[in-house]
Amino acid sequence: MSNFARMTLMLLCAVGYPALSTAQEKAPLKPWNLLGGRVSILAPSAMAMMSDSDKAEKYTAAEPPAYVLTNDDWTLNITFDLKKIPMKPEEVRANEEGMRKALSAGKINSSGVKKLNGLEFVMIDVDSEAEDATIHNLIAMTSLDDRMLLISYNCVLDSDPKCGEIGPRIIESIVIRPKPAAK
Repeated sequence: MSNFARMTLMLLCAVGYPALSTAQEKAPLKPWNLLGGRVSILAPSAMAMMSDSDKAEKYTAAEPPAYVLTNDDWTLNITFDLKKIPMKPEEVRANEEGMRKALSAGKINSSGVKKLNGLEFVMIDVDSEAEDATIHNLIAMTSLDDRMLLISYNCVLDSDPKCGEIGPRIIESIVIRPKPAAK
């Protein structure tokens, strides 16, 4: 083994390398297409679309998101919601501060504007307390058809303290396709 390879291996062992350390990071992902194929994302293959009756049970305090991918016990979710709130692509950046304020009751780990597959998204990583659990959220917001599109990866940290590690991989896989041209 070369000195460079040996030093690299020692450094990885010393600081840890989360992409290699958890089963979730290695979990197979499969593509999901939503909103008529306009939005696609990679999600763990074990996830399924939540039924309307389950969404009504889970999201009692607010109107449920349009689509929710979830695991069997609802501890890992990816939500999609095209809001009726107007937002042009050039207004995405200006909405970061409002999102930070709306989520200020939680612990904001990071926030900023990031380009994903050619589009700007406001990204917020936040941990929040629910009645019986700590929830990790990675929220991505952008404009689609001049409306606010929210996509959120969330998981229950109490069930799996490392569940948040796969969130960036999922969120960064988002692809938004342009509206088909009118015939």
